[in-house]
Amino acid sequence: MTVRRDFKEPARSRPDLVIGREEPFTAAREQLGRGGSVLLHGPAGIGKSTVLRSLAADYARAARTVLRCSATESESHLPFLALADLLGLVLDEVSEKLPVAQRTALESALTGRGESTLQRDGLALRLAVLSALRALAAEGPVLVVADDVQWLDSASAELLGFAARRLGDTPVQVLYAVRTEGQEYDRHLLASPPDTLPVRLGPLSRAQVSALLDDRGYTGLPRSTVRDIHRTSGGNPLFALELGRALAENPTPPRPGEPLPVPTSLRALVLNRLGMLSCEARHTLLVASAGARPTLALLHAAGRESAEAETARAAELGLLATEPEGPAVRFAHPLISAALYAEASAQERRAAHAALSTAASDPIERARHLALATTGTDPEVAARLAQAAALARDRGAPSVAASLGLLAARHTPADSVPGPDDRRLQAAEDAITAGEVDLARDIAREVLTRATVPAERVRAWMVVIEAAGQALGEVDAVFPQVLADAGDDPRLLALVHYQLAWRALVVEGDFAEGREEAAHAADLAARAGDRRTELLALAFQAQAETLMGHPGAPATIKRALKEPQDPQVACHHNGAGSTRLRWLLMSDQLPEARSTVTALLREVQRRGMVESEVHFLRLLAETELRSGHCGRALDLARESLRLARDSGIGEVASAVLTSIAEASGGDVDRALALAREAVQHAEEDGDQIYMSRALAALGYVQLVAGDAQSTVVSLRRVRELEQGLRRAGAGTVTSRRRWCASVSRPRRRTSST
Repeated sequence: MTVRRDFKEPARSRPDLVIGREEPFTAAREQLGRGGSVLLHGPAGIGKSTVLRSLAADYARAARTVLRCSATESESHLPFLALADLLGLVLDEVSEKLPVAQRTALESALTGRGESTLQRDGLALRLAVLSALRALAAEGPVLVVADDVQWLDSASAELLGFAARRLGDTPVQVLYAVRTEGQEYDRHLLASPPDTLPVRLGPLSRAQVSALLDDRGYTGLPRSTVRDIHRTSGGNPLFALELGRALAENPTPPRPGEPLPVPTSLRALVLNRLGMLSCEARHTLLVASAGARPTLALLHAAGRESAEAETARAAELGLLATEPEGPAVRFAHPLISAALYAEASAQERRAAHAALSTAASDPIERARHLALATTGTDPEVAARLAQAAALARDRGAPSVAASLGLLAARHTPADSVPGPDDRRLQAAEDAITAGEVDLARDIAREVLTRATVPAERVRAWMVVIEAAGQALGEVDAVFPQVLADAGDDPRLLALVHYQLAWRALVVEGDFAEGREEAAHAADLAARAGDRRTELLALAFQAQAETLMGHPGAPATIKRALKEPQDPQVACHHNGAGSTRLRWLLMSDQLPEARSTVTALLREVQRRGMVESEVHFLRLLAETELRSGHCGRALDLARESLRLARDSGIGEVASAVLTSIAEASGGDVDRALALAREAVQHAEEDGDQIYMSRALAALGYVQLVAGDAQSTVVSLRRVRELEQGLRRAGAGTVTSRRRWCASVSRPRRRTSST
C-alpha cells in the first residue's frame, strides 16, 4: 500500500538528478539500501527537492507504505498539519490497533473533531505516533518522505522526533530534506532516527551548470555567458536556471562585460531586505557591487563616509558576509550583488563607476570604471582602456584583456587609428588565449560582416579557424575565402598556409602535405619579417618530420630554436619547446621531459594561456604514466580533462589520455566511457589523427578490461584507418604504431610520488 499525500512526481525529475548530484545521490542510495535514513540539506534552490523525489521514486517500490508531506512557511503555525499529511490517509487502518487513549488523542489531533494539545495529551499523542508507525511497519516496510522540514509545525516535529528516536529495529526509514545555511542541520536530526545520514548538496561546477542549462533547453549560450551565470548563481541550480530563462526571454543579450539580466523573481528573493536599509546604505552597497574587490578603504575613497556602519547593518540583515579577518566587503551570495546592480538605474550605475574610477588604486580597474561611467565614443577613454588591456595581457590575464579590449572598441571613434575593429580583433585574440573560443568566434564573425581591409579580414578568419580547434573540417569552406583575401601579401599568406598545414594533418591525416604547407608558411613569414608565424611554422614542420622519420628533422629543429625567439611562441603548445618535449617523450628521456614540461606548464599558467595549459597538463600526465606513476598521472589527466571541458578546448585529446590513465590506475568502466566518447567526438570532428589515437586507447582499455574480442575489433579499425590515410608514408605509420604500442604496454600501478 502506498499513500501519496501532497506529493506529485514531476515528469522530469530523473534527468535532472544526474546533473552534478551523482556523488551525494549515490551516498544517499547506499544509506537507504542499508535500511538507514537520510537527511538532505543545503541552501534554498540547491536541488534538495529534486534529489528527494528521485530517491523516493526509487525506494517507494520497496516499501509497503509511503507517508509523505511537504511543509510550507505560510502553514507552519498550524499545529499537527504535517502529522495530518503523513498519517491522515492511514488513520482508519491503524486506529483500531491503538489503545483507546492513544487513538482518541491521535484522532482528535488529526481530524480537529476535538481539542488536543501537546500540553494536555502529550504522552498519549507521542505514544500514538510511535504505535501507528509500528503498526504500519508490522505489515511491511515504511518510508516517511518529508520535504522542507524547516517549515514543519513545532507540534508535528516534536512528535516525529519522539517516535524516530524509539523506532529501533522497526522497518521504518525516513527521507527528509531541509533548508540549511552552512552545516547547521544538527537540530533537524532530532526528528530523525539515530542512524540518519546527513547528506549536503553543494553548489554545481561550471560544467554542471552548463549541462543543466542544456538539459532545460537553454542551449547555444557562449561559454563566457555560462561562466557569468555560474559566477552569479554561485552554482545554485535554481538561480542558474532563472538566469538562463531571463537570457532566453531577453531580445537583446548582454554584450561581453555587461551584467546578466536578473529576473524579477530573483530580485525579489534576494532584495526584500533592502527596504530595511537607508537610502545612503543602499547606495554604498551599489558602489560595492560595482567594484571588483570592494574594501572599506575603497568605499571611503569613493566618497562613502559611513561605510563601516552601513556595511555592518547590511551584514546584520544577511546581505553581506561578515569578514572578521581582512578588509574585504563580501556579499553573502553573488546573486545579491548582481540583483542590486541590475535594480539600479543606468544613471546610478554610472555614478558608482565614476566614483570608483578615481578611487581604485589599480590602473586596470580605474580604466574599466572610467569606461562604464562614460557614454558614447571618447578617444582618450579608448586609449586608456587599450593600455589597461595590454597591462592585463602582460599580467597573464587575457580574459580581462579581452573584456577591456571590447570596451575600448566601444569607445573608439570610427575614424581613429587603430580603429574599433582592430581593437575588437585584438580582444578576439586575447579571448582565444584565455580559452573563450565562443566569444572570440562571435567577435571575429561580427568584424567580417563589415571589414574590407584584407589584413583585418585575414586576421578575423584566423580567429575563426583557431576557434574551430580540432574540428577544422567544419571550417573547410573558409580557406578559399581567406586565400582570396590574402592576395599576394606574403605575411598574410604565411598565416593561411600555416593553418593549411594543420588542416592537412587533422582533416586529411597527411603528414607529408602538412610538412610542405608548414615549410611554405615558414618561408613566406621569413620574407615578410613575421618571426612569430615563422617560428610556429618551423615547429610544425619539425614535429611532422620527427614523426615521419624525415632526415631533415634535426636541421628544422635547429632553425626553430634559433634566435631571436618570441617569448609567447617559446612556451606555446605548438612551439619548438613542445616539439622538443614530444621528442624527449618518444625517446624515453623521462626525467628531462618532466622538467621541461613542468617549466612550460608553469609559464603558460603565468600567462593565462588556457589551450597550452590543457596541452601541457596532458603531456605531464603522459610523462608520469610512462614513468609508472599512475596515481599522479590520473590526477593530472583528470585536471586536463576538467579544464578542456570547461573551455571547450582539446576535449578529445584529454579524454584519450584520461581513459588510458583511468585504465592504468583508476576506474576501468570510466576509462571505457571516456575512450568511447573520444572516438565519437573525433569522428564528429573529422579528426583523423585523434580518431586513430582514440581507437588505440579504446583497444588498450578493452584489453585491460579483459575484452579481447573488442580489443581486436578496435585495433583493426586503427590499422584500417591508418592504411587509408591519403599519401601517408611508411615512416608515418611506423611512428603511429609506436605510439599505439606505448599505450598498450602494461603499466605499474604505483603511488603518485
